[in-house]
Amino acid sequence: MLKLHRLYSEPELFEPIIFLDGINLIFGETNESSVKTNGVGKSLSIEFLNYCLLKKFSESRVSKIPSDAFSHDTLICLDFFIHGQAITSKRSIENHECPTLIIEGESTEYFNITDATNQLTNLLFGSAINYEHPSFRKIIGLLIRDERSEFKSIIKCYDTSKNIPADYTPHLYLLGINPSLYHEAKDLQKEIDDTTKASGKLKKDVESLTGKSFKEANSDLNELTGQVDKIKHEMDALENAKSFEIVRDETIELEKELDNQKARAGVIKSELSKIRLFKGDNYIDDSEVADLYERFKKGLGDMIKREIQEVTAFKKKIDSFQQTLIESRKESLVNQLKEVDKNIKALDIRYKDKLNIIDKEGVLKSLKITISTYQHKLEEQSRLSSFIKKHNEYEHHIKLTKQERNNKITVLDSLVIDANPIKVAFEKYILDIHDYVMGNRACSFNIEINNKKEVVNYELRIHDDGSHSNEREKVFFYDIAMLLTPEIAERHPGLLVHDNIFDVDQDTLIKSLNVLAENTSALENKQYILTLNKDKLHADEIKSLKMDVNNYKVASFTKDKRFLRKHYQEL
Repeated sequence: MLKLHRLYSEPELFEPIIFLDGINLIFGETNESSVKTNGVGKSLSIEFLNYCLLKKFSESRVSKIPSDAFSHDTLICLDFFIHGQAITSKRSIENHECPTLIIEGESTEYFNITDATNQLTNLLFGSAINYEHPSFRKIIGLLIRDERSEFKSIIKCYDTSKNIPADYTPHLYLLGINPSLYHEAKDLQKEIDDTTKASGKLKKDVESLTGKSFKEANSDLNELTGQVDKIKHEMDALENAKSFEIVRDETIELEKELDNQKARAGVIKSELSKIRLFKGDNYIDDSEVADLYERFKKGLGDMIKREIQEVTAFKKKIDSFQQTLIESRKESLVNQLKEVDKNIKALDIRYKDKLNIIDKEGVLKSLKITISTYQHKLEEQSRLSSFIKKHNEYEHHIKLTKQERNNKITVLDSLVIDANPIKVAFEKYILDIHDYVMGNRACSFNIEINNKKEVVNYELRIHDDGSHSNEREKVFFYDIAMLLTPEIAERHPGLLVHDNIFDVDQDTLIKSLNVLAENTSALENKQYILTLNKDKLHADEIKSLKMDVNNYKVASFTKDKRFLRKHYQEL
């Protein structure tokens, strides 16, 4: 049992709200200065309430309040009871991750919001032995639906923009169905999804490796295995020959030396080809030198006195010396090339002799290449075999996990059948409320357990459902029936908060409020908190109300008297 007592701040920056047993109405009202009732602080007061019950700071509108409108070191406080234990929650905007809980006079400041939430979970559900329960925040999420959920779904009670997945845990718990199997089935589905994703990646790897579809992979593996076995057989046969290892090593060394000598011959040939570019007479023509000399002489005047013949003679001496050097280098390279060619021929003869020793049948043309090919084929075969084996393991694991999940779902289905009396009593309450408001019993509630990803499906159908207003009314029927059904009372915390849930026609609004009036005795030990714009209650129809709403008013806000005294724009 969770019962609220007082919402306030330290220091006082808004008027405290005292909550009572039964119906608690928070109104937005008009006054002489304004007929507007929106933006006066009804929803914000609920946000403050939820914030003290440890709603995430990032998901709360409290985080959007500027400090000049509400000092961020101010403590937002809530006095409440859990199973009769007096608790005070104190939390500031500035230090939002470290709330303080005062439990029966003993104060504890928490260093993170998770520890504080776990403490409240233990206090609320500590007596639920051998029966899985939702966390404190999950049950509060259902009991204080986020206004931004727009009341579109009986299951999804959070801000629609967050796209938070449906969670049936608190719903199953309240109907007396242990949600542990639901969690296990959901976890197994995640495991199936993860394994399926990994298996799909392996398929792509195999297709990338073979260049073919995965269906052909086994054929490729068999072919590779055959090739590896054949090469291995040939190598094994060679290894049985006398002195094989010695001959093999010498052959490999000869191959390396041959490669080195061939590379050296290539370098020499390259240099020789460059020297041959200097073939022929490379002297500069005398007439060209004379022309050049005359141009310089005109530009330099009397500074150049030497005869052109002296310059030309000197040039020819240089060219002659250079040619002598080139011819000398060319002769040296030719001799080196002859020596290298001689070495290559000698090495080639020795290499062939070694191959004749180890290759009786002419199968292996190069031992080094053969060993390299064997290693490459072996690695390719091993990698492909490993991929296929792992893929098969994944597929087998998926099958086993699906079987296990199906077993969990089957047992969960039996739990739903066992809880049928509670479900029937709950449905009857919905039918009675539907008949009272809609004037008929064209309504149904059903729980389906299936093999789909969600595992559970709740289906509540009401008369003419599907419209915006009727979907909100459907949520009202569901939540109120949960609060009032006696068979659910031992698990229900006894608290329900609806923030601006009614966006319906006048007749539906009046009849919905009359449902509350008709059940005031059933609400004596519970709390229902509703925010409502009072101008929705038209004077000509308010006479149809079976209660005086002013008797249940715990707070009222106007444009001149807002919940927070200073008007502001959200950050």
